[in-house]
Amino acid sequence: MDNYFIVGNVIAIKGTTVEILMNSNTNTLTYFYDGKTYRGITIGEYVGIIRGPYKIIGKVEKEYLSDKINDVSDQSYILNRFKRIIEIKIIGYFYKEKFYFGIKFLPMIFNEVTLLSDEEKKNIINHGLNTNKEKFVIEFGKSMQDDLKICLPINGLFNSHMGVFGNTGSGKSNTLSKLYTELFHHKNLSVINNSKFVFLDFNGEYTGEKIFLDKNKKIIKLSTRKNNADKIKISPQNFWNKETISILFSATEKTQQPFINNMINYYIKNYDISGESIKKGIIQSFKHVYEGNNNKESLNLLKKIYGVLNLKYEDIPLVNCQWHSTASSYYIDNRYFNNNPLTEDEISQFSDLINDLNLDDLGIIEKLILLINFQLIYNLRYNNIQFEHINPLLTRVESYKNFINNTLEITNDNYEETVIIISFKDCNLDAKKILPLLISRQLYHEHIQKCKDNEAVCNTCHLIIDEAHNILSEQSIREAESFKDYRLEVFEQIIKEGRKYGFYLTISSQRPYDISPTIISQINNYFIHRLVNELDLKMLSNTINTLDSNSKNMIPNLSPGQCVITGNLFELPMIVQVNKLSKELSPNSDNADIINLWKIN
Repeated sequence: MDNYFIVGNVIAIKGTTVEILMNSNTNTLTYFYDGKTYRGITIGEYVGIIRGPYKIIGKVEKEYLSDKINDVSDQSYILNRFKRIIEIKIIGYFYKEKFYFGIKFLPMIFNEVTLLSDEEKKNIINHGLNTNKEKFVIEFGKSMQDDLKICLPINGLFNSHMGVFGNTGSGKSNTLSKLYTELFHHKNLSVINNSKFVFLDFNGEYTGEKIFLDKNKKIIKLSTRKNNADKIKISPQNFWNKETISILFSATEKTQQPFINNMINYYIKNYDISGESIKKGIIQSFKHVYEGNNNKESLNLLKKIYGVLNLKYEDIPLVNCQWHSTASSYYIDNRYFNNNPLTEDEISQFSDLINDLNLDDLGIIEKLILLINFQLIYNLRYNNIQFEHINPLLTRVESYKNFINNTLEITNDNYEETVIIISFKDCNLDAKKILPLLISRQLYHEHIQKCKDNEAVCNTCHLIIDEAHNILSEQSIREAESFKDYRLEVFEQIIKEGRKYGFYLTISSQRPYDISPTIISQINNYFIHRLVNELDLKMLSNTINTLDSNSKNMIPNLSPGQCVITGNLFELPMIVQVNKLSKELSPNSDNADIINLWKIN
């Protein structure tokens, strides 16, 4: 028969909540009994209740004293006047030394209560996983109360959506790095051939040479200020479509998106536009302006085309025409085009000028500007669009010219590396809003297409977003509502449907309240560091059904590196001190040493 260390008895059972009367002298920090070490009873500890061959396990949630005299007028101290009572929540049971989560048996009055050994607690914390025999786990940290080693199973963690939350300086960057560094360096696993990991890094914290991996890794440092910086590869089929161009330039749904769709359908063939097609579009636009002759904006649009092509005005016929408001016509040298259409010589002269051009070096934005002008001139001729509705789109495209040319490369080439880290540290706010959405959308659709070609998931894709509130915010007021709705819709689709295709999302943020509740609620496993804002705490408690009140109350008081782990993989929340990575493997997120900066030599 087992020799249990009995410390109390059950005195009340209220559903799954049990009250226990503790024996005297049971508040010591550590006990030694029958050659084993036991920890005393505190909030958050586990205790056992003996019922036949079963040991019912509960977690301590409350502790208080009961006064035997119960007379407030009598304040004298009498030995054994107070009874120490703890309140526990039933979480599972041991049977034949194996732990099972869930409630199969409830205790009975006067059942004996025993302390648990370190091995039993390790069994509970690690879900009965024998970490000495199990190969596919990562060493993550130690339990805060018992200092027990915590290992996380790879299966169930990395094939799920994960969230890492915490205020600045709480250790969330180290936690994010720790998870993936341990995975990439696992001695019994290799992720190289069957998975891809893309990190969206807004602050440039993960661009060190040794972070995550020292090979089979691609670091892309984007910049909206430098034209010789790294660029993101976007396939032509992912660029030349209505959705992508609408994302990039915040096209309105009712007018600008149909305009873009018509433009692409007419001009784009096989996901590109040839130089010959561009030349044909320029010549057609020239004819539409002077033969249509019915809109004062048309010639200005044609002159924008000349500007893109760097044409010399002295070589262009009729370039000095003016608009006559009274006559509603273009005119030059007393010639009004409503009565004098283009001559064959003028068309031939202009066509020869354009056909002699070399358009091989036109950039993607230059091509797009030309196409918008072609389409707009055509629509204005036939009065089926309002100039004021489309001109803002053209203005945005022209203003984003440097930003797009500096950051995007249109190519069918793919990245061969397993780990891709994309830094937006040197990008402006527009790029930080638009590019991550464009990258995520392309990554998701390409992966989905691969999976649809196979009956089963044969490879996985992992998208990791640091400082995710930058692009998943529901509170942003700097962007149009239509763009914000589309942005959130894309990521909500990814997190709702991605798992069945092997596409997994990990987000890290210091403001969970800013992130869409739909996205937060779809996360499977959470790593919650110190958070003090009540709105953030309320958001988490409303969306995480596995977060108990005691764990929630601990969150504002967690030390750097400590986090509450909860979710589908963890039947009950755990408070863990995450192991610190070495300096060379750690992200660049340390505080500035201001003493070293300010001290007097």
